[in-house]
Amino acid sequence: MRFQWLKDYQELDEQILYLKWNLNKSKLELNRWVNGDLADVRIEKNSRSASLEENIQKIENEIDLLEEQRKEMLAIINSFKGIDNDIIRKKYIEGCSLELIAEEIGYSASYVRQRHAEIRKTLDFLDEYEQNKLSRESKLGEIDYYNNRREDTEQISLF
Repeated sequence: MRFQWLKDYQELDEQILYLKWNLNKSKLELNRWVNGDLADVRIEKNSRSASLEENIQKIENEIDLLEEQRKEMLAIINSFKGIDNDIIRKKYIEGCSLELIAEEIGYSASYVRQRHAEIRKTLDFLDEYEQNKLSRESKLGEIDYYNNRREDTEQISLF
């Protein structure tokens, strides 16, 4: 798919956002156990709270790894050429409005809006095509399976 990089980048961004939320939640919980209302409560050996510091470290390492991947992906994305890639990158990664994009790339706002609409239609078509392709391949596989099975078994013919 032509804009698979956009989906990959958005998924990576969502993973990082979730991990940062989880990290913040875990640090708040740790603070409760160390300094807050749970400071006097005894921690069970195999409880979630007992491994909270280890989990925080794992989450931080995962965030570092994903942010490095995001940085590498941005370098790749920035190497793409063409007005369509500029529009998609600026709209969906940098969060720019179509009017601002038009100003930055030197085209009229109406032309950029038109290109964006065409790109969206293309992306929707490609997504639908990919889904239909998988369905077709599955059906063809079933047909081949039953055809091969029919050839393997001897059938009695009435004619």
